[in-house]
Parts: sequence; structure tokens; C-alpha cells
Amino acid sequence: MASELDEAMQRQLGHWRTALGSGAQRIGWKIGLNAPAVQERLGLERSVVGHLTSATLVRPGGTHSLAGAEKPFIEPEIAIAVDGEGSITGLGAAIEIVDFDRPIEDAAELVGGNIFHRAVVIGPSTEHRSAAGVDVEVTVDGELRERGDAGATDLAEVVTVVDETLRTAGERLEVGERIIAGSLTAPLAVSPGQRVRLDLGRLGAVEVELAV
Repeated sequence: MASELDEAMQRQLGHWRTALGSGAQRIGWKIGLNAPAVQERLGLERSVVGHLTSATLVRPGGTHSLAGAEKPFIEPEIAIAVDGEGSITGLGAAIEIVDFDRPIEDAAELVGGNIFHRAVVIGPSTEHRSAAGVDVEVTVDGELRERGDAGATDLAEVVTVVDETLRTAGERLEVGERIIAGSLTAPLAVSPGQRVRLDLGRLGAVEVELAV
């Protein structure tokens, strides 16, 4: 499994380098397949890593088209700002838009395809470095849909997983990059025409409009 995941990560990074060569900018990285039940089913020892670039970045409060998506969901997340040595320098709110367009059966296939990623909205980074005591509230069109505990995520472990995965693959974190740390609630199915808001209290809030 380890060698298959290493090869899949290299395929993913090949797509990432192509995007950068076409003018996209580095934004950061994402954690995926982090639910313990999913990891057990797939034989994973820990979470896997995907990439983020400006090609899929949506400005806070902006609009993302769901055109072509088969099973669109949103995942409310914490965005971790890091320095080049993997230290946390700030936290903010983020919403990842994913498309569960295939079964969760082959971890290597999912890693090679950037783990369902479709788009991401990342709010401003605050100076906070801990999410302890932070409540998660997700609303859709003003209606509360999900609650959670942001402090339940081990942010230091997330950074370690990303840092070690990149180093193994011949890459590394850069100063100012952001890591979205995995869904804070169950992923939420969404449809065109909806407006989603994530509120993380002192860590900030972020919204996105979903279009056809």
C-alpha cells in the first residue's frame, strides 16, 4: 500500500506542477480520508494529502459553479497558516467543495486524483494558533445545518502529516501556505442556488454561493 500511495502522490504532484507551469499559484495543501472508519476500510495508517492552487480558489463570499459535478458536497474546515518549518502561524475558516464522483474504494486512485477536490474558499488568517473551545456552525441559506467542535482536530498532527508526506515526495511546505485540516462535521450535500456559511467564532467566518 505504501508504494502505491507514493506513486499516486507523484502522479498528483505531476498534475500540480503542470497547473503551476500554466500560471496557477501555490496556495497550499489539504488533508483527506481522515475519518478513522474510512482509513480502516482502506488499510490506511493515517490521512493522505492533496494540493490547493489558485486554479480552484474562490474568493470569500464569491460564487462557484457546480456545473458537471455528480455528487457535490461541502466540507467545513480550519485553514492552518504555516511557515517553511511547519510551525503554525495562524488559523482561519475554509470551505472545501468536493465531488464524490466515485466510490471510496481505492486510496491510491483517490490520491492520484487529488481526493475529490473541486474548489476551496479560504478566509483571512487570524493570529490564533489553537482551536480549543471553538464551536463550528454551518448554515445553508441562513438555516443551521451542522454543528461541531473545532478543537477536536489535532492541528499539529495535520501539519506533521502534510510535512512528512511532502518531504517523502521530494517537496516541502513554503512560508505562507495554508493547509485545510479535514472536515469538521459530516460532509454536507449541496445544490446550485444555495449559499453556505461557515462560522468559526474567533477564527473567523467564510461564505460561498453555489451556482448552476
